[in-house]
Amino acid sequence: MGSCSVELIDTSLRSLRDGLDGLRRCSDLGLSADELTELLRPVFGLRNSFDATLTGLVGALDQRVEAERQAAGDQQDPTTSCAVRLRDEFRLTSSAAYSLVRLARQLRELPATAATFERGQLSQQQAVAIARTVDRVVVGGGRPEQAEPLLLVEAGHRDAYDLLLWGRHLRHQLNPGELASEEAEDRERSWLDLTRRWSGGFSVEGYLDVETGTMLKTALEGVLGPRARDDHRPPGKRRAAGLRELAKRVLDSGTLPVRGGARPHIILTASLETLRGDAGALAAELDWGFPVSAEFLRRIASDADLTPILLAANGDPLNVGRTRRTATRRMRRALAIRDRHCLWPGCDRPPHWCDSHHDEWWVDGGETAVRRMGSLCRRHHGMVKRGHRLLRGPDGRMSIHAPPPAA
Repeated sequence: MGSCSVELIDTSLRSLRDGLDGLRRCSDLGLSADELTELLRPVFGLRNSFDATLTGLVGALDQRVEAERQAAGDQQDPTTSCAVRLRDEFRLTSSAAYSLVRLARQLRELPATAATFERGQLSQQQAVAIARTVDRVVVGGGRPEQAEPLLLVEAGHRDAYDLLLWGRHLRHQLNPGELASEEAEDRERSWLDLTRRWSGGFSVEGYLDVETGTMLKTALEGVLGPRARDDHRPPGKRRAAGLRELAKRVLDSGTLPVRGGARPHIILTASLETLRGDAGALAAELDWGFPVSAEFLRRIASDADLTPILLAANGDPLNVGRTRRTATRRMRRALAIRDRHCLWPGCDRPPHWCDSHHDEWWVDGGETAVRRMGSLCRRHHGMVKRGHRLLRGPDGRMSIHAPPPAA
């Protein structure tokens, strides 16, 4: 590196550091909110220019690395790429490094966007939105000059995401088939992993295309409904509860295809002693093997059909009976007409969001009859299962009795 180059680099970095030090001191000047907002306006513009400069330097590095790789004959070796160098040298994630290199390459073909970016009039995210949209226009057989000027005009009053959405409208105007092809590609990228952990619970990971994701989001919002005033769960817990509710409704509907001669359903196996909660009883088993507590069993059994099986000493079944404890459709209609909504005081969730709750646990002799049952939404039904008691007074009003504190 020549002495002139070293001097230019040192001078540039020194000036940049001095400017940053000055801006840091501005935060201690006691400026008002309006004054700080006005200060941030040019600072954001400078940051955009800085990001453009950084992208330009990455582009120069990319060209140099590619030239050296070609000269060495290892241009097919991904470990020597510019993105890998950025990742390893500057502790970037792989996706961040590849995104930087990709934007630098795209801006070589978009001089107007690059110039606007350098002037600080575009954020990096807006530049990415323009570059990606133009790329897709070219994939659809269009020309960059068809889209770039229009996108730059819109960037003056749209944020990056809104600009990307506007770009989809533009792409559809230019070539509807291209947008449809991208949607098909997106569907092909969809995947879902459902992995059982050692705890017995499941971890969920995946990617859903726009159609599937929107359907799931709409369904979750539908079963959850508006947040109740006493519902303080964070959004993630509400969504998990909504997914459980969706799965339960589908299983309860009986509309899934028959497998192994029966509709898909959860299987719990347990002895009578476990169901009664007798001391010393073995755990119940979920899905033919995973041990769960008697409390878990009784909670599930309160909403399930039970099949009593008498076993011989060697484990062979001697007799199989079937006892139905869930409310029939006619019973549910009668409960809906009588109760109108969830019986929990202050809850107005409609009947189709409710379970048919036994006033007395079925396994303790509770009767499956309308006069001995009531409507409870899934959330409040769960609270009853966890120890709360809901009692009907002589005047028909319901009262709540919280469980005693744990010892």
